[in-house]
Amino acid sequence: APDDGAAKRTALFVDVETTGLEASRDAIIQFCGVPFEYGEGDGRIYAVGEALSFFEDPGRPIPAEIVAVTGITDEMVRGQHIDDAAVQRQLGGASLVLAHNAGFDRPFLERRLPVFADKPWACSQYEVPWREFGYDSRSLAFLVYKHCAASYEAHRADADCYAGIHLLATPFSTGQLPFSLLLASARRGAVRLWAVDSPIEVKNTLKARGYRWNNGDDRRPRSWYLDMPKERVEEECRWLEENGYPSRKPAYRMQTLDAKVRYSTRV
Repeated sequence: APDDGAAKRTALFVDVETTGLEASRDAIIQFCGVPFEYGEGDGRIYAVGEALSFFEDPGRPIPAEIVAVTGITDEMVRGQHIDDAAVQRQLGGASLVLAHNAGFDRPFLERRLPVFADKPWACSQYEVPWREFGYDSRSLAFLVYKHCAASYEAHRADADCYAGIHLLATPFSTGQLPFSLLLASARRGAVRLWAVDSPIEVKNTLKARGYRWNNGDDRRPRSWYLDMPKERVEEECRWLEENGYPSRKPAYRMQTLDAKVRYSTRV
C-alpha cells in the first residue's frame, strides 16, 4: 500500500528448512527472515525489506527425502552457519514474528536461536480463517495459487517468506486483508485443550477434528491437543466430552495462550 502516514510497526516473516519434523532432534539447514512494515490499525502492508537468509551445516547427512523436497544438498550447506548476530539485529526491530505453520518453525528457532522466545508470534496458516473464505487447504503453495493466482518455488525458505507476505497483503473479495484478520487473532490470544487420558480408540476422531499429538518428550502432556479462539471453547468442550471420552469421565485440561507463548513447546 502507498504510505499514508499511518502509524507503522515492523513484523518479521520467518521460515526454516530442516532435516526432519522433530525440533528436539532435527536441525535447521536453511533460515530466512523477511521484515515488512504494516499499519497498526488495519494491517495494510506498506514496505517489504530484504531477505536475510543462511544455510547451516547440520553436522550429518541431509536425508534423501528432505533433499527431494527442498533441493538443499549436503554440498550446499557444508561449512555454512547462521549468523546469529545478524539475525538478532534483524529481529530486534520486530514487534511480531510470524510463519506459515508457526507451530513448526518456532520450536526449531527457539532451540537454535533462543532470542526468538522473547517475541510474540502469529501464524498465517491457522490464524486466518481460510476455510471460511472457501479454501479447503491451508498449505502455502495452494493458498498462493488460489488466493493470489500465482505460483512460486515452494520449500525454499526465502521464497516461502516472500510468498507468505504476498498472501497476507492480498485482499479477499470482501476487501478484508488476511493480515488484518491475523493481527486480530494474535491480539485475542487462544485457548488450548489437552485431551488428557483420552482412549486410544478415539485417536482418529481427534485427528480428523484437527487435534495434534504431543509425545511428551518436551515435558508437556503426552496427549492430543487443539488450539482455538476463546469464543469457541464452550462448543469444543461439549464436543470433546461427547466424542473424546465415550467410555470414561472427561479429563481434559484448558490452557490460555497469548502471542508470547503460543506455538512454543515451552508451554
